[in-house]
This record gives sequence, structure tokens and C-alpha cells, in this order.
Amino acid sequence: MSSVLNNFTVSVAKGLKRLRPKKELYESLLPGCSNSVHNNTPKLKMEKCLIVSKVTRYEYEKHCHENITDSELERILRKRGSDFDSLLQNHKEQKAFEDIVAKSLKDFGVQVEMASRLKYNDDLINWCDVVVPCGGDGTFLLAASRVRDANKPVIGFNSAPHKSVGRLCLPTWCSNDVKGALQALKEGKFRWMRRTRIRTTIRCEQKLLDKITPIDLHTLHYSRYPPVLNHHDSAETREARTNFNNTMEPSTTLSSKVLPYLALNEVFIGESVTSRVSLLRLQIDNGKWTHTKSSGLCVTTGTGSTSWHFSINCLRTHSVLELMKILSEEYEVKLDTSLEKAREVAERYNQKLMFAPDSEQIAYSVREYITFEEWPAPRGLRVRDRVSSVKVKSHCTDAGLVVDGSVSFPFNDGCEATLEVHPEDALMTVHMDDELPH
Repeated sequence: MSSVLNNFTVSVAKGLKRLRPKKELYESLLPGCSNSVHNNTPKLKMEKCLIVSKVTRYEYEKHCHENITDSELERILRKRGSDFDSLLQNHKEQKAFEDIVAKSLKDFGVQVEMASRLKYNDDLINWCDVVVPCGGDGTFLLAASRVRDANKPVIGFNSAPHKSVGRLCLPTWCSNDVKGALQALKEGKFRWMRRTRIRTTIRCEQKLLDKITPIDLHTLHYSRYPPVLNHHDSAETREARTNFNNTMEPSTTLSSKVLPYLALNEVFIGESVTSRVSLLRLQIDNGKWTHTKSSGLCVTTGTGSTSWHFSINCLRTHSVLELMKILSEEYEVKLDTSLEKAREVAERYNQKLMFAPDSEQIAYSVREYITFEEWPAPRGLRVRDRVSSVKVKSHCTDAGLVVDGSVSFPFNDGCEATLEVHPEDALMTVHMDDELPH
């Protein structure tokens, strides 16, 4: 198992190195965050910063158990078998790091506001010059999904670099030296970087379109298994779910709206109950519509190509080794069937799954596509490809359209979605060297 995980990590690391942004590729001339024609040093306006804090597991439990004392919460968690001491320690470390970032910004004369995902809103986003998520990739994705201004940078700090490395955040040294990182940003020791995001447009009957509202999966504390309805649900939520679970009458009058969240990593569409087959019709780049049965559809950006898309499609070294041995032993193909050669082949294959974060294309993957082979060619479409747009029609009963694994929208029979990219939706962020600039 360890060798497989190591091979997986090596493939991602090599792919990321190959995709390392080039200066001429990512430097942009956008108002408010541009490079001077006569001075190549980028300028960052950072008078007002909004820190987006990570919701710790401790805060999540507090949110789930409203109006409860700290001692009573501790009793409940310990009785349940949770590691309360570790949970509380992680919470304290997270908040301490956020305080360090806030104090360091204030020392630079910056106005600072803080918001968790429970209080993060458009008014705060419009107020600030820069959005500063403090957490990991999940917190960065949350912060990025709501920023629609292409000129407003999102610059993240990894709050626990000793545990994980958020690839969307600033390098590890920035977390260990927050003031040094802010000084480097102030002096322009970075490169502008644009990351493509997916815009999702929904079409369905107007009466159902009004019911397509976001559900925050990170603060969802009840089961979605039907037919159980949670007592926390409002009457409107229960009515919306009932409407979507019932068969809709055909209608020729459809309305559309653009979802308020942009996907930096991916959009996933599929049944909420994972054991249920997802029935979806797909149209790739305005081609023919194809009916599919699968475990869901994942549509990703170049940024997300190193994440879930990679995990779905990558080849493991031992699988490649077995294929090479079959070719060698049963088909008499002369091959070096050593483990090292299999690892090399797997890495070369896996690297081709990843593409640049500013690419104008998106990639789709049909998970566990149920297909019936026909000679001389299989029926249906390719299970994965890199394209310009994807249209999806749902024939599901309790499905969700999930943006960056964080926010879900109901997406059941009669709903249609168009997933595509637009230059004006690109996210502005920065790239800094992995080594200290001073």
C-alpha cells in the first residue's frame, strides 16, 4: 500500500512541477493588480483584507449542538468516542495561526476583517481588496467560489503546513514566516496567476428554478437518505425536495440562471446515495446527446486536474506492471517488466492527465461508466476527454450538482446544466517561489 501511495504522490509532484507557472504565461495586465509597462514588479493593493477562517471540527460540533455549554459538549464528544483533546488542540492551533496573520496584516497598516464560512458574504467580499483564506485547499476553494471580480486576488495561507501542504496556498515558508511573506507581497516578489473557473448555467421550469438553492455540505449535519426528512428542514426545503423527487410533467417553457458559485476545482453531478446509478444525458462540445449510466460525472479545470480528476483516472504502478507482464508473457511483446519501468510508464501516463490551471478547456470524467460493448466499437462516448463545454440533462431522483465539494444544488429529472469557462470568470491569485526570497 505504501508503495502505491508513494507512486501516486510522485506522479502528482512531477506533474505539478511540469505545470509550474511561467512568468510570461500568468502575468496579467488587469486594472488594480497589474504590472507596469516600464517596471516588471507587480503591484498588489492591500489596504483592506478579509481573512476567511477555517471551520474547525470543534466549531462544527458546536454548530451542530446549539445552545450547549463547552463542558456539556466535551461530555457528549468523549462519550461518543471522539478524541476531544486532539480536536480542541487543533482548534486552538488554527485560531492562533489566524490571529498571527491578522496581527501581521495590522502591523503593516492593513484594515482586517475576519469571517468563517458561516458569515462569509458578498458585502465583505466587496469591502476588501484581497481575500485571505487561512486553512487548506478546502478553505481556499470556499473563499474563491464566491469571488466574482476578476481583479480581486485570493491569496491563501496554509494554517497547518506540518500536517498537509495546500497546493493552492502560498508555499510552506510563508506559513512559517507570515511577516516575511507579507513583506514579499508588498515588494512584488511574486507573479500574478490566473486560474480558470467553471461557470454553471441551470435550465428548468421556472417554478423549480426558484427552488434551486445552495446547501452547504460542510455544515450539513443530517442524513440525506430519503425518505427521512430532518426536523431542521424548513417547510420550503421539504417542499423543494418533494417537488424534485416527483416526476415532472413535460414542459416546453424553460428558464435559466447562472449559479452564484464558480468552480475552481470541479463540478460533480450524481445521485446523493452513492449506491444508486446516476442517469444522465451528456452533450460534449455541441455534439450528439448520449445517455449514460454511471456513478456520476466530474467536470474539472486545469487546477482541479491534479485532484479528483487525477484520482479517478490515474493508473497505479502495480496495475501497469500486470498489464506489461500480460503483454510480455501472453502476447510475446518484448518488454522490461521490472517494477521501476512500470513506475516510469505509470508516471508518464498520469502526467498527461494534468493540464495548466489557466487552460481554456475543461476535462470531464464519467465515473464507472456502465456500457455494453458492440463490435467493432463500444456504444456511447469516451469516459474522459478534454473539451470546451459540457451539457448535462438529469434523469435522477435525488441528485446534487456539487461545486468544489462544498456547495450542492438539487439537480433532478428535468434539469439541464451547461458547464463552460469564460475569461472574465478567471480567479486572480499569486505564485511565489518555494524558497525564501530573502
